Amino acid sequence: MNFNKQFENYDYNAIVQKEVAKKLLTFIDKSKKYDTILELGCGTGIFTKIIKSNLIFSSLDLNDIFDTTNYFDKNIYRNFFIANMESFQFENYSLIVSSSAFQWAENLENLIKNISKNTNELVFSIYSKGNLIEIFNHFGVSLNYKDSQEILNILKKYYTTVKFEEEEFTLNFPTPLKALKHLKETGVTGFSTSNYSKIKSFNSNILTYKVSYFSCKN
Repeated sequence: MNFNKQFENYDYNAIVQKEVAKKLLTFIDKSKKYDTILELGCGTGIFTKIIKSNLIFSSLDLNDIFDTTNYFDKNIYRNFFIANMESFQFENYSLIVSSSAFQWAENLENLIKNISKNTNELVFSIYSKGNLIEIFNHFGVSLNYKDSQEILNILKKYYTTVKFEEEEFTLNFPTPLKALKHLKETGVTGFSTSNYSKIKSFNSNILTYKVSYFSCKN
């Protein structure tokens, strides 16, 4: 994980993340007026901008493990909390959202449990099992991605109504090296610890992203 060194390149290269953010909006009721909203793992604000333009709310709080406040107009948010979302001390919110961040949680169930105590509505996207399978197959490097059913089983413990959808994106690159560079520019750099010959022998021009979207209510 190397977002803090790649922020300047992130927005340009975050092709899938931008599409995921657009799709995630469709899981939120745009006609409803929310009092307070919290976005977890806001990064450089790809989904934040969508929230600002499409939802009706009184105040918006942001969270990220890195200080990315330079990427935001101060008028957009009320509070910016620099903290690991897993150890974050939640307040009560009308809506908690997160786009393309929950896959980094070491204990997803604990995170969901803590969130459920502080909101009756949670909407998020998460990369799921099979994500970046080309990288795993060659380098043996992967996050501990969960499949949608595993995530659904967790959510049903804490929310009475859960809706979800799965989606797959395939990105094609001119060369395998361009594919690896794309991952580096979006902060996924675990493979960079591999030796030169391992990197040079990577032969996939394709990267596969698997995404799950969830809307949870009590």
